[in-house]
Amino acid sequence: MHRKKCDVAVVGTGPAGLAAANILADHGLLVVILDENARMGGQLLRSLPWGGALSRPDRLRRVGFDLTDRVKDKKIEVITRTKVLDIVEGRHLLVEERQGRIAVVEPRVLLLATGARERFMPFKGWTLPGVISTGAAQILMKNYGVLPSWNMLIAGMGPLLLVLAGEFLKNGGKLISVLDMGGAREKALMLTQGLHHFSKLSEGFLHLAGILTSRVPLRLRTTVVEARGGTELEEVVAAGIGKDGAVIEGTEMIYRTESLAVGYGFTPNIELAQVAGCAIDHDKTRGGWVVRVADDLETTVDRIFAAGEITGIAGASKSLHEGEMAAFAILRKIGRHVHSDRMARLKQKRHRHLRFAGYFNALHGLPPRAVLSVPDEVAICRCEDVRMGAIRSAVMEGHDTPAALKRALRIGMGNCQGRTCAPIVYDILSALANKQEKTVSILTARGPVKPVAIRSFLS
Repeated sequence: MHRKKCDVAVVGTGPAGLAAANILADHGLLVVILDENARMGGQLLRSLPWGGALSRPDRLRRVGFDLTDRVKDKKIEVITRTKVLDIVEGRHLLVEERQGRIAVVEPRVLLLATGARERFMPFKGWTLPGVISTGAAQILMKNYGVLPSWNMLIAGMGPLLLVLAGEFLKNGGKLISVLDMGGAREKALMLTQGLHHFSKLSEGFLHLAGILTSRVPLRLRTTVVEARGGTELEEVVAAGIGKDGAVIEGTEMIYRTESLAVGYGFTPNIELAQVAGCAIDHDKTRGGWVVRVADDLETTVDRIFAAGEITGIAGASKSLHEGEMAAFAILRKIGRHVHSDRMARLKQKRHRHLRFAGYFNALHGLPPRAVLSVPDEVAICRCEDVRMGAIRSAVMEGHDTPAALKRALRIGMGNCQGRTCAPIVYDILSALANKQEKTVSILTARGPVKPVAIRSFLS
């Protein structure tokens, strides 16, 4: 088995990982940075190689592309298309390289910058071809220059619906409508906080202006009830909802469309931190289950640091600043001198980002009534075909924890290993038991945290 030694291994090439890797390399450290995607940059820096409407980046993306260019010019080993499967022997990374072989990366210090993934809210027909996530829609446009379809409906929760809508319109698509489960009051609260984050506020206004000038209907307190079709999506049924998330009878609307993009916020990718033994906390203001870190972003495991969305969902600016913080903290950990005022300024910025995170993540809280209204026949765990009705029955029989449901119904034991269904299950258990989300335990994580072929271990 091939082994590679380095000073610092960084898992993730999003803003946090790139910012940290550059600083560490500038101080002469041997840095290895790993990512399972083909190109560096995470979701923020996805782009067409030949340009196009999305090739004119905003300030944050310009900073990100600059970091990417700087990484290429330094003695940083970038290993893409590589899965990190496990953390063993303290900080050693068990990885599956692009050639399909297993290797071990042995760093003195490890930085986890694994980002986040989208959350989902199941409804009838959500597994139909043509129903995709908002992130998948962005990937099609940014990476491949492909529209999901000529006409599209966008639904879910939060300000990122507007971001996708703006990008879709820029690329020549016909947007039927944007359906947001949130209400005007929540948007107003977000606006007051946005005054302290002008760049975020101005970006939101630009996307909103593009939607309004294109005369695309923006409907608040509206949710998807059902996606219909035979072998693919043909139409979507939506309806108005009350403040408690319950559907208001008589408000149903039918939209003819070939594509529906849905998004309900994000959840941090904490599985690697879990297998390493790092403490995990539930913080609703930060997006749910996050990695516990000290003021210098070191986890509860010595010489393992965490930065970016896995410490709290708050956007690219927070990730960039936490990447810088983590780099200086790592330098200090190994005995290098770091000016205290630099860390102090970054900590102040992080504090402001976390205040914004509270408002941002509040826009993605699913009302319990909305969760409980999912019909019994709807699949919750798509890999194992576990339906809502089976979950209700299992909970009534006493299987009222995620681990108990996993044992009883095989939830989270399919190919995605719970990445899609686990956050949904937490919401369902919280709603069924009428208790706070933080009192619902989290599923344990075991290596390998990503699917891997047996032949990789034999090569």
